[in-house]
Amino acid sequence: MTDPKDKHSATYLDHATTGTSNASNTPPAPAPALKITRDSWKDNKKGIAICFIINMALFEYGLDQGMVNGFQAMPGFLHDFGYQDPHLPMGYGISTMVQQLITSLVSAGMFVSTFVSGWLSNKIGRKGGLWVAIFLMILSVTIQISVINFGALYAGRILLGFSNGLLLVCTQLYVQETIPSNLRSLAYTFYQFWISFGALLGTVVNNETSKRLDRSSYRIPLGVLYIIPVLLAIALLFLPETPRHLAAHGKYDEATRALRFLRDAAYMDLQIEEEMAEIKHSIEIDKEIISTVGYREMFRTAAIKRTLTSLGLALFSAANGVPFVTQYGVYFFMLSGDTQPFRDGVVLSCVGLAGVLATPLFTGKVGKRLILMTGGLVQGLCMLGMALSYSIRGIDGLSGRVTIAMCSIYLFTASATTSPYSWQVAGEVPTQRLRGHTLGFASSVTYLCGWSITFTIPYFINPTALNWGARYAYIWFASNLLICVFTFFVVPETNKRTLEEIDECYIQKVPIRNFPRYECVGTMSSRLEVVQKVKSEHE
Repeated sequence: MTDPKDKHSATYLDHATTGTSNASNTPPAPAPALKITRDSWKDNKKGIAICFIINMALFEYGLDQGMVNGFQAMPGFLHDFGYQDPHLPMGYGISTMVQQLITSLVSAGMFVSTFVSGWLSNKIGRKGGLWVAIFLMILSVTIQISVINFGALYAGRILLGFSNGLLLVCTQLYVQETIPSNLRSLAYTFYQFWISFGALLGTVVNNETSKRLDRSSYRIPLGVLYIIPVLLAIALLFLPETPRHLAAHGKYDEATRALRFLRDAAYMDLQIEEEMAEIKHSIEIDKEIISTVGYREMFRTAAIKRTLTSLGLALFSAANGVPFVTQYGVYFFMLSGDTQPFRDGVVLSCVGLAGVLATPLFTGKVGKRLILMTGGLVQGLCMLGMALSYSIRGIDGLSGRVTIAMCSIYLFTASATTSPYSWQVAGEVPTQRLRGHTLGFASSVTYLCGWSITFTIPYFINPTALNWGARYAYIWFASNLLICVFTFFVVPETNKRTLEEIDECYIQKVPIRNFPRYECVGTMSSRLEVVQKVKSEHE
């Protein structure tokens, strides 16, 4: 009868044999030969479930985008925060200042919270950052529901921004630092799914409650914001801190236990040891290059290229024009002559969600650089089509239909390409110890830009201001072309690379176009040492 211990040893040796091409002191095997991931979704059930659950936090951001869009055309909200005007379609209007503040204060809050999120999550952990965000979300919603005056509305909106900023950054950090490299693209499918699903549910709920003429018309949608924070809080009680955060603070034993918990039973202990060896090796190299962790270190010679690349990628979410379509879509449709703006707002959200659900068809199969450049080009053409239609025909039935069609194609493309993949790569390129600071800084600059965009959009499209209408889309045509140019010259291909392999490519100054072909000797050597050690123990 076979001893279980011998069976376990045989499994180790089998992995050691298939995982390396030799066990001598000759150069280690190329990257594909030593696998620390498992490709089957069945072998990654736990990782996929954790991705899905943690990314629920993004539902709050999407839901608010979908709701605030509709509030501006909702009788109950306009009665409390608008003004009467019998010449307008609904008998009520909303001032440009209120339009600006209820959207831009969220962006301002996100600017502040994302900027400090790197420091905060470094001090109290990625989980700690999520706990703070949950508390702020519940406080924000309570204020907006219970108090009716402009001061409370604005306070609630900026607190919502604080919460959303922490949720966005800490969620990305948690996911990036816990899941296997082959699941990162799938994780950002969930990331974008929850944002799009939130936006869809927000428009659906708005569509139902907009028929109410009292305050419940906007209070019911706001109440939906309570659900996810409660569910996320329950989930966090059972999840560990990220292994890479623990390892960066020297807690290697705790990091190993966390990594073992986060991987399915299909992962052998040897694979866990190899991955931890790679993480430890990368952190030690980081410490040699960057002695301390802080905001100034991001702009020193060793890190500035990666900082600016991450910043440029994060800015894609502002440069692609999504805030224009998602936050002002219903209001813009109404100005374009659409007789059923709420219904078409729901259709637009459904199209965005469909774009998210299409990403598994090419996730991991197509390079991220190609996805980003294709997305930027198609988005730019959609914006150009919208602007040209309005310039030629003005406000009429045909122009309105063209606007809705272009918005639909645009949002499908953005949801499947630039929105999820730009944030994914923005989180992959920083160094491990500066990841939180870099992603937080990049996010804060992005939301500062988002704040300025949402603050100025009403000036461009409101009939009482510049009254550009859809001609405003010319600006977004140009900015989407810049996405293509930046990606081509600056963004590396990170598809199927571990965070530590990406780190080595930057440290070795590998040219951007050579990232896919480069063989990472350092990370492979760290894994090989573990394999050799285990083999020697069982010989």
